[in-house]
Amino acid sequence: MYILRCIFLLLFCGLFHVAPVYAESAQVKYVIDGDTVVLSDNRHVRLLAINTPEVEGKRRAEAGGQAAKRWLKARIEGKQVRLVGDQQKVDGYGRSLFYLFDAQGHFINEELLANGLAVLSIYPPNLKYLSRLQQAQQRAESQGLGVWRLPAYQQVKLAQLIKRKEKGWQRVLVRPDALKAGRKYVRLILSPEVDIRIAKKNLSYFPELKNYLFRELEVRGWASWRKGNGSILIRHPSAVIIKDSHYRPKAL
Repeated sequence: MYILRCIFLLLFCGLFHVAPVYAESAQVKYVIDGDTVVLSDNRHVRLLAINTPEVEGKRRAEAGGQAAKRWLKARIEGKQVRLVGDQQKVDGYGRSLFYLFDAQGHFINEELLANGLAVLSIYPPNLKYLSRLQQAQQRAESQGLGVWRLPAYQQVKLAQLIKRKEKGWQRVLVRPDALKAGRKYVRLILSPEVDIRIAKKNLSYFPELKNYLFRELEVRGWASWRKGNGSILIRHPSAVIIKDSHYRPKAL
């Protein structure tokens, strides 16, 4: 019977594209920062679907980083947690990827968002709990909690981004006016110097990109600069907030 059940589960997951759920219990040895911990078996775990500001280390410290780290240390350092996986098991740095729940069943990733200590950072195909996490962020943002009240996390206009050559996670008010497809990316053109970059492998998660053209959007993603040209990388439509509710489409 055990073998038959295993065969059934494998066939079910294959037919209906259901990802297996990986769950286990472990003890948190120590907290590195607001979204990374080390377990008692020395595995490094990166919390899925969120990003917290950097703390002092290999990168420059960012506003809000220490607050997120202190909160996470108080909540789970030295304690047992339940680890729940998603589609990807590890990231490009070899860290295990999990959602964390404490011994009472409280969802740690969600709580970080709900307290304004983290921002949503979706990496497809890891979409488990997406709606729940989006709602947590929306509540924190509407209440002006944590990073949402800090000057470093306020929305900027495109002209400000270009003038300051801001890097890292940004909230930028934009209005794309053209599309350009390359080998790996499709780009929403914002100006001669700046674009929004979306990997072709992630296009299936987005609406047709032409629906973003000529619309006022707030884009939340990672800005980088090279030789005076800037690009904002986004991976999922949760990073795009449509601002104009009375939109009239332009003829292309």
